[in-house]
Amino acid sequence: MRRHRRDLSPIAQINLTSLLDVTFVLLIAFIIVAPTLKYGIELDLPTVREGAPQLEQDQSRLFTISIPKPLQGRTEFYLNEQPASLEEIETRLRLQRQQGRNPVVEIQADRDLPYEIFVQVVAAVRRAGIESLAMPIEAKPIAPPVPSPSPPSTR
Repeated sequence: MRRHRRDLSPIAQINLTSLLDVTFVLLIAFIIVAPTLKYGIELDLPTVREGAPQLEQDQSRLFTISIPKPLQGRTEFYLNEQPASLEEIETRLRLQRQQGRNPVVEIQADRDLPYEIFVQVVAAVRRAGIESLAMPIEAKPIAPPVPSPSPPSTR
């Protein structure tokens, strides 16, 4: 007994509807997630209770010096995400200044970086003649410091 009135012949076309649906869902997921991804040097910036408003900068004049945590006692410096020594950073900034570009320098230092290293970087920037210096921070709510208990008074 036949169930169909005519013989079923194979279809020579592929149904792309479900494949396109999956592709569009993945595309939308990547579009949403991509801006939240951070690439580059991993830094743990210092935090403050309230941050200052961001100033608009001419991105062609902006030079970013990144200083991650020292690994195995060795401190690394990056100028615009390219490895560089302090002397190279100073030379490149001085050259920019001599060419009349008046660079703006942003120092992104890890919160656990020794203060001495940070001061050395600031000194190198100052020796290069740079007057505009920015230090970005992470503005997020942090708990206020807990006051230490006062010693009991003896009367």
